[in-house]
Amino acid sequence: AGFLQLPPAAGKAKSYETWNKDFAGWLYRTQKLVLFKSPATGHVSKAGESERDFRVRLQQAGREERDKGADSLRQKYAPKIAALQEKVRRAEQQKEKQQAEARSSQVQAAISVGASILGAFLGRKAMSATNIGRATTAIRGAGRVLKESQDVNFAQENVAALQQQLADLEAQFKMESEALAAASDPLQENLEAVTVKPIKANVAVKLVALAWAPHWRASDESM
Repeated sequence: AGFLQLPPAAGKAKSYETWNKDFAGWLYRTQKLVLFKSPATGHVSKAGESERDFRVRLQQAGREERDKGADSLRQKYAPKIAALQEKVRRAEQQKEKQQAEARSSQVQAAISVGASILGAFLGRKAMSATNIGRATTAIRGAGRVLKESQDVNFAQENVAALQQQLADLEAQFKMESEALAAASDPLQENLEAVTVKPIKANVAVKLVALAWAPHWRASDESM
């Protein structure tokens, strides 16, 4: 092995200080780092990370974010939906109770009216105390029937209103869930190029040294 002669400048220590400064200036003036940025998420690629690797990392991060978002949505809507479902259940029970009471009142009123008419047909005096009492009872029964029919209507309207609230809430939950699932696909997203240039104060050359690069020499002395 042999070594070529050094250029004269390479044998002077001050030359290395000059080359150090020149190299730092060249880095500052000419070098830059180009990174990828996702406009949808704001994430930026790492130095040396390829576009493909960055997109795969974005896809994984997006999946994790969607899972977190879905959990948050469920935690947000589950108590509200459960509370409305319970209200609907109670309202249905109340409606059934009102309907049963209304049917019972209708039967009692019909019996009272029938007894009054039957007493009159059996030859009793139309204005007897018994007939007057039965008529009064029939009138009161009719009033009860009317009131309980109104109660049934109110109960039905309450059930319908609660069911509509529940349907609206479930529709809103579905809409937000679909919007979350339809987030942009990182594999198809148009990435932005972010150029990072060095700051002169932050450029530091650690070492400028002399080294020999090995070469094979042919038999005819050519390199």
